Formats: sequence, structure tokens, C-alpha cells
Amino acid sequence: MKKLAVLFLAVLAVGFTFLLGGPSASAKAAPDEALVGVNTSDATVYGLAGQKPLYLNFWATWCPPCVGEMPAIEAMYKKYGDRLNFAAVSVDEEAGAAAAFAQSRGLTVPIYTGDLNKISTDYKIDAIPQSILVASDGTIIAEHLGGMSEAELEAFLAKAF
Repeated sequence: MKKLAVLFLAVLAVGFTFLLGGPSASAKAAPDEALVGVNTSDATVYGLAGQKPLYLNFWATWCPPCVGEMPAIEAMYKKYGDRLNFAAVSVDEEAGAAAAFAQSRGLTVPIYTGDLNKISTDYKIDAIPQSILVASDGTIIAEHLGGMSEAELEAFLAKAF
């Protein structure tokens, strides 16, 4: 009975997503999370992706590979920010850590935080850095686990164009 109730709720959620203009039921949908701006305004995943494709990066200030790829993310934001939305989602327990990090490094890429338990569960974040490309219809185009060099990141982002 419990499995039937879960299945019913899942079908209902997909139906509402379709009716509201979200991703099609046959595509892998990106969860629509509320994002709390650290150095930018609050947003949602679908709000950002609905304007143009979205690059999501899940990272933390205490993660060496995350910190290592941040200059590449900043460079790509400056290069492609007019064609692609960026959301660097900090999974630090305190948003202040991400804000201090961004300020100390002069980062302009939009940094967010949010309900970390919900975001981690919905996006199945069990390791970072994790990068996800989301199409303007809310479907996931590509995913990458681990840090990337600037050249690797540029090749990854090219999948959105």
C-alpha cells in the first residue's frame, strides 16, 4: 500500500510538472530547488534554466578540488555568462563561509546556498564537486563528478549550445 501511495504521488508530481511547463516526463528532470543568493538575488533552478541553459556546480570551501576549479568556473562565467546562467551552489553548512570565500577571491560568478538536506537528496549529491547542465525546459543535459580544468569545463559547457 505504501509503494502504491509513493507511485501515485510521483505520477501526480510528473503530471503537474508537465502542466506547469516543466520538463517532459520522458526526460530526466532537474529538481526545481529554491536557491538562496550569497552574492546575488535568490532564485530557483527552473527560474534560472527557463531564461537560458543553466550550469549548476555543487561545491564547498573545504573541498580542495572545488576550490581548485573555481578559477575555471569564474573564467567560463565571464566568457559565457551572456549565453548560459551559472549557479555555484555551496554545500557549506554556513553561507558565510561561501560569502567570505567569494569576496576573498574576487569571484563574480553567482553563488547560492539553500536547504542543503533537500538539495543533496534531490540531486543525489554524495561527492563534490558535481556539475550539472540543465536545458531551458528543465531537463538535465549532462553531469560530471569531480573537478575540471578550464579546458575540460569549456568542453562540458559546449554541450549546452
